[in-house]
Amino acid sequence: MGRRTSHPESCNREPRSRWHVVAMLVLAVLVGQAVAAVDYDIVYVRAPRHGDEVNTRWPEVKDPIRAEPGTDLMLLHPDGTEEVLVPGGDGAVVDPCVSFDGKSVYYARFHDLRPGALNTQRRDAPRGGSDIYRIDVETREVVQLTFGEWTPNTGAAPWSSDPLRAEPPGTFYLGYGIFNLGPCPLPGGKVVFTSSRNGFAPNKSFTFPNLQLFVMNDDGRDAELVGHLNLGSALHPTVLMDGRVMFSSYEAQGLRDQRLWGLWAIWPDGRRFEPLMSALTAPQAFHFQTQLGNGDIAVVDYYNQNNNGFGTVLRFPVDPPSTAPRFGAANPSDPSNPEVRRGIWWFDESHPSHRQPRFTRYPFSPAGLEAVTAFTHGADNAASRSLDGDWAGKATHPSAAPGNDLLLVWTPGPANDLNRPTPIPYYDGGIYLVPGGEPLDDHRALVLVKNDPAYNEMQPRALVPYAAVYGIAEPATLPWLPNDGTVHAALEPGTPFGLVGTSSFYHRDSAPGRGRASFDGLDPFNTSENGASTNWESQGADAGRYDDADIHAVRILAMEPSSHLSYGPAEGRSFFNHANERLRILGEIPLRKGAPGGGPLLDSRGDPDTSFLARIPADVPFTFQTLDRDGLVLNMAQTWHQVRPGEQRTDCGGCHAHSKLPLAFEQTAAGAPGYVPADLTRSTPLVVPGEGGEPTLVEIPAGAVDVEYHRDVKPILERSCVMCHSVDGPAEAGLVLDDETVVDGYENTYNRLARDAGADHGIPPVITNGTWRQTNASRYVRKFQSRRSLLVWKVFGRRLDGWTNADHPTEAVPGDPSTLPPGANRNDADIDFTGTIMPPPGSGVPPLTAAEKATIARWIDLGAPIDSQAPARAGLGWFADDLRPTLSVTLEPVWPPLGLWQVRVGAFDYYSGLAADALSVRADFPVLGGAAGELGATFTPSGDHVWTGYVFAGWTDLARGTVTVQVEDRAGNRTEVTRTVPIPADHRFWLLAIALGWI
Repeated sequence: MGRRTSHPESCNREPRSRWHVVAMLVLAVLVGQAVAAVDYDIVYVRAPRHGDEVNTRWPEVKDPIRAEPGTDLMLLHPDGTEEVLVPGGDGAVVDPCVSFDGKSVYYARFHDLRPGALNTQRRDAPRGGSDIYRIDVETREVVQLTFGEWTPNTGAAPWSSDPLRAEPPGTFYLGYGIFNLGPCPLPGGKVVFTSSRNGFAPNKSFTFPNLQLFVMNDDGRDAELVGHLNLGSALHPTVLMDGRVMFSSYEAQGLRDQRLWGLWAIWPDGRRFEPLMSALTAPQAFHFQTQLGNGDIAVVDYYNQNNNGFGTVLRFPVDPPSTAPRFGAANPSDPSNPEVRRGIWWFDESHPSHRQPRFTRYPFSPAGLEAVTAFTHGADNAASRSLDGDWAGKATHPSAAPGNDLLLVWTPGPANDLNRPTPIPYYDGGIYLVPGGEPLDDHRALVLVKNDPAYNEMQPRALVPYAAVYGIAEPATLPWLPNDGTVHAALEPGTPFGLVGTSSFYHRDSAPGRGRASFDGLDPFNTSENGASTNWESQGADAGRYDDADIHAVRILAMEPSSHLSYGPAEGRSFFNHANERLRILGEIPLRKGAPGGGPLLDSRGDPDTSFLARIPADVPFTFQTLDRDGLVLNMAQTWHQVRPGEQRTDCGGCHAHSKLPLAFEQTAAGAPGYVPADLTRSTPLVVPGEGGEPTLVEIPAGAVDVEYHRDVKPILERSCVMCHSVDGPAEAGLVLDDETVVDGYENTYNRLARDAGADHGIPPVITNGTWRQTNASRYVRKFQSRRSLLVWKVFGRRLDGWTNADHPTEAVPGDPSTLPPGANRNDADIDFTGTIMPPPGSGVPPLTAAEKATIARWIDLGAPIDSQAPARAGLGWFADDLRPTLSVTLEPVWPPLGLWQVRVGAFDYYSGLAADALSVRADFPVLGGAAGELGATFTPSGDHVWTGYVFAGWTDLARGTVTVQVEDRAGNRTEVTRTVPIPADHRFWLLAIALGWI
């Protein structure tokens, strides 16, 4: 509890006329930068600046918890006077957000940013963390809403009671604070924000810490995780006019570049997430977003770390026409992707006539995309040049203002930390206005609001009611997680499950927009060239050449977070795979269907119907892999997904269908009435390649299936392979498969197969730099791509990647580039399939079964997982359960005047399972017939993993009470949901009336 210390047609306020905008631009060019005469107050963040020669710390995607101590929250008046609203002191105030009535400001405050308060061993993370507050601007009353709550996964490790030290000794702890950031009010008296309270580590190192989306009441009560899919990180949730929340999402899942941040939208309750602008060009971050008064989205495109969050501001309509695809094509040069101006390039600074405007195109551009600050760019070098030859500077922190104006922060100078060609003068951020939010080709057309060279002005916000910008009192209110059983027959009221499906796997955009022609537009096998393809690393995830006829099944993977074992008995991750996260198989579902009269069933587009629908655990992050008839990955969705309890998601229109009009799910077999979804909550179906070529489906009676090196793969190698591949000889083809030496924490046979990018073992590559590049983990394994892995070719006895040996040059003597065919380009070379299946026929070694072949392929397609064998890491590795149980709590009023509520609880754990007597329901107010306390024993099963009970307020003068529901899994992870229950003031009268028999 707090403690004191869109749609354009819905906007009634007219934006500035275009003539007014033009007049202001002309004035700016004639007299230099004009000074704004705004008629409203502005709240902003003011940070100390240290002159032109010294850099300053700005929060951005790489380091969102980095700021200058002494950063204040300021109130700027129209006459230019200002006052300190909240002093930063030893810490810093960031992320202001104005309430809908314009009277209060939410903000976050870092408690202590002095050098001695930072943990230099953990990226200078502040030990004091940050919390969220609200200030009433008129009375200056401050209410604290969060209090450094720490809620680690209790089953993942033995945790300290204190995130800063081991209490008791021998436990794990973080060594830095908890960060609550980015508050944004929601309609209905709620606040969305980001928090690191779960103590997870991001999957990759180019951001820190992991931040997830939470929603709480506006008094700080009932905080609830809604961003279960935020296993990378999330920043700056911002409510849209239509009630959705847009946020910046770390999109470095799988093999994608570790610098990618996309712009997403989600409903406040965590349902219906979707892309607004995807980060599909490495490196790229879309961050610092707002919605203009006319409904358009504005967002900054910038390079992480070296630009301090400065780049160029883009804008696009929030709702493009429904008759056209929402996004352009995968190939950025396709005309469906608009050309976006990004400043002026001086080919020769001694010849001003060489000034040329620069343009770029973004793959999968949102319809109507254009640059607001068209005079500059967001790349990792100095800003563009201005028309007068000076630096054009860069921009950040856009914020909507009345009249469709746009406030932003602009800095002159190069706005880059590197010598490209110079970083000096360093950032001098000031507040400026873009009249009408219209594109500007010249930075001198920005209208100055405030720039004090002694400070960096940041994050300006117009202190006005929401209606003054958007013409409505507040955004639309979207329903909160109804889970009432009306969505689908497979989802009963209160269920802990959800449904996911799609209409077609033919209707997709999984191919890269850029690739090598000699490899059919995909990524080369191994090349010294940088940027040869976007496949797997930024956009596209096709595993070799294939056509639609190869599609056979879909695999759904559960994805788990990684608790940050920062300090303790065994620091860091206790497992490895190529995604840096645990991936487990929820199930594999065949997609082909037969028509009643024979032949394939066709969808409305005339393609074979490949629709599917599956019931899965809600609140478990997941992704998809498309499989061929051998069960090998054809393509993969490299991002995190989620469904909330009772949600059905079938509206994507196809697999990766970004640039195509969707195929309606209702027009497919899986969308037909009476279709029975595959149920992945009871068992795990797996596709097994048939010995005669026809795949079969087996059901594994488990919540999820793991494949790991020591348990599943090594025994196959020891039984069937080491007699020909031994450290003691022979070692056919230079491959050793019984090297148990531990190198870099893992057995060396594993390193030879799956961690040999440096080509330290066996036959070397032929490219000039002598390493295994692109997505090769070694000569034998290609990450997540069993179809392109020599190891799998040998155990299946044939080439599997869709090409033939004749398609690309290969050296006659393995590893010797001088034996390539005359005139061959090393960068076009690949590996041929030669010899026979392994183990070879007649060797006396039994052949591998179909299930064993599938095990090796699945292992590669899951990123080649391996558990640490170090004794200190026992129980912390791949098989550790690092995901809490699913918990759904719905309260339905039975007799509100009496304070009588029905409570439905849905609970499920997909991996270790629910513990016995796992359910706890507690009330902090007297209930009829008893005191406050535990009510779990009164709840009875009412469905599939659903329990129902009642809360009946007893004799109390409380105006509200709290019901807290908790479940625990067998590993010891606990999930807790709190609901505030109103208790009517006159409910005691009704109790008395009942007791006296009056009613």
